[in-house]
Amino acid sequence: MRSFTSALVGAAVATIVVSGSFAIAAIPDSTTKVITVCYTKTSGTLRLIDKQAKATCNTKTEIELSWNQQGVKGDQGPQGLIGATGPAGANGQNGFNGLNGLNGLNGLNGAIGPVGAAGRDGINGIDGAPGAVGAKGDPGTPGVNGADGAPGQQGPAGVDGINGAPGRDGIDGAGLSCANQLIIKQSLPAFTLIAGCEPPPPPPPAPSTTLSVGDLHSCALLTGGTIKCWGNNPYGALGDGTTTNSNVPVSVIGIANAVAVSAGYFHSCALMGNGTIQCWGLNSSGQLGNGNANNSATPVTVTGITNATAISTGGMHTCALLADETIRCWGYNGFGQLGNGTNTSSNVPVTVTGITNAAAVSSGEAGGDSHTCALLISGGVKCWGHGSYGQLGTGGNYGTSLPVDVVGISNAIAISAGIFHSCAILSDATVKCWGFGYASTPTAVLGITNATAISTAYQHSCALLADGTVVCWGYNNYGQLGDGTNNSSNSPVTVVGITNAVGISVGDAFGWVHSCALLSDGTIKCWGNNSYGQLGNGSNVTSSNTPVGVVNL
Repeated sequence: MRSFTSALVGAAVATIVVSGSFAIAAIPDSTTKVITVCYTKTSGTLRLIDKQAKATCNTKTEIELSWNQQGVKGDQGPQGLIGATGPAGANGQNGFNGLNGLNGLNGLNGAIGPVGAAGRDGINGIDGAPGAVGAKGDPGTPGVNGADGAPGQQGPAGVDGINGAPGRDGIDGAGLSCANQLIIKQSLPAFTLIAGCEPPPPPPPAPSTTLSVGDLHSCALLTGGTIKCWGNNPYGALGDGTTTNSNVPVSVIGIANAVAVSAGYFHSCALMGNGTIQCWGLNSSGQLGNGNANNSATPVTVTGITNATAISTGGMHTCALLADETIRCWGYNGFGQLGNGTNTSSNVPVTVTGITNAAAVSSGEAGGDSHTCALLISGGVKCWGHGSYGQLGTGGNYGTSLPVDVVGISNAIAISAGIFHSCAILSDATVKCWGFGYASTPTAVLGITNATAISTAYQHSCALLADGTVVCWGYNNYGQLGDGTNNSSNSPVTVVGITNAVGISVGDAFGWVHSCALLSDGTIKCWGNNSYGQLGNGSNVTSSNTPVGVVNL
């Protein structure tokens, strides 16, 4: 069902790191002047093509990237700095203050009183009373303020700055003589490829590159294209040629150039580098896709598929995304999960009706009661199959054998179909889910704003966050939430001790549930039920509610 890596298909970001240490081993040491590769948008895989032989990339699913073997042209020098602005002109001088107004005139003196009558002889007359004080003169009118001074002249314009010196030419690449030609990055929207020879990176401490958790077993894709699986094995889902359970990883026989792996209910499948698919394990409903119903403990080739770009195993069916952006499915079809408008099972691939622009596919696990969802290049999502719990996202609780639109989703960048519910990451890094435990239309998962990957099972889900931590929510009877408790939670809780995850995957066989994370150092940690050794730590301890390391990878 679930094969998840750290990169998201179609993520709206400025730069996508294709690989920090991806060696293009297929490039020949010859006189070829221009190197051309096809980059698959959905899986991130690269394949070399010969332009002189008129080989081309698939324009619908691949991006053609070319560069000159003789060296990469240096970057253009930066533009010269703009000259500094000239100083501002000096301010004009203030105008002179107006003159003060004249003081008012003093009031007139009072009139002199009359001379008193002549007194009788010997007696002086009484002095006259003093004259009254004259009224105060009016104040002078205030002087008018002087006019403002004229503004100062503007300073001269600043001199333009000197242009910066031209950038130095880049150092020519050393052709392809070095053994570690690397893809450095791929930029959107022009898909500019930057390549060069660098000192060889140190070998990774562990070889795991892709992780997929099935119902009761798990598988990992290793460096070099080999695969190891561990856990329950009654029908040969571990691919080691036996039907013996294993609590440590065992090698899948005959797989040497795989590029992806997906573990389902009791079967597993691998996408090969040449676009074909190999499957092994239970085949009662034709889920191995090889034209019969015989179980196989070793890989068998799926009939008629040579251009697959992604693979997803479900309960008892399997689906593949093809290079032309169509989808083909095979196996059990009792609920229409093959998407071809019938309920007839098929042991060979059949085409899903009406989908011609798919970017990803996810098949739900539930034995035969399963459904399938497709992420479209437009950002929409379509689902089909079992729908009694609203897991198709249509707003109703009904199933269909033809794809139907999930209501209200137009900007999805990743999807995961569980048993009875489905989830999608949106372009703003939030998560919405629908089906069992949610509404029959997408409902936001609270508290998640930086998701980069999502994986769903029966009654729990997990999300990888941009900071390398993992959060899980839902039922927790076996510790599958990984928070050190067995307490269920309807909101995300942080998995204990994981800070550098680059991939996640969860599985469930109606309660026998576990979860795993791929770490940046290539190691894997798992938690939850371990009745069949599906945690891969070399023991059959019933369960662990904290992550334990997978051994023997």
